[in-house]
Amino acid sequence: MCMQTWTMIGGLLAGIGGIGTAIIAWYQLSNLNKSLTASNLMTIFEIEFELNRRKERLSEIRKENEQLLFKYKSKKPSDEEKEILKSLDGHRKEAYENYLNVFDRLCYFVLKKKLDEEHFRLEYRDMLFKTVQEDKEGAFNTGTKFRNMEKLFNQWKEK
Repeated sequence: MCMQTWTMIGGLLAGIGGIGTAIIAWYQLSNLNKSLTASNLMTIFEIEFELNRRKERLSEIRKENEQLLFKYKSKKPSDEEKEILKSLDGHRKEAYENYLNVFDRLCYFVLKKKLDEEHFRLEYRDMLFKTVQEDKEGAFNTGTKFRNMEKLFNQWKEK
């Protein structure tokens, strides 16, 4: 065989090897992309789970506080009891802020198109509107820390 034939065979084998390498790389990138998508979905699921957990905790604290305050409808609390009530209100405010932090993160994912907006709007629109509109703590005043919630609220208000 002549040199040209060997060169052609070598080129053909190199081409086949290149195609094989490209197929392997594509397969690995495809699997990496699937892993990243699954990881992102798990992160979002964890945030949704945490949002609901914090909302439940906030409801529990509010309920406990209401039960305590009901006790004082007929009598005035002592100074010591007032301090306890003030401390309990601090726990409620902390739970409320924790709830808002997670909700804001979830809104961030929607705004950045990491989560399907239509699905999220169907599931969380009322919750978002209620949270923003019924805010008695002033969390959504000018310069709010919860800009993602406010931005999504305003975006959905127009729809």
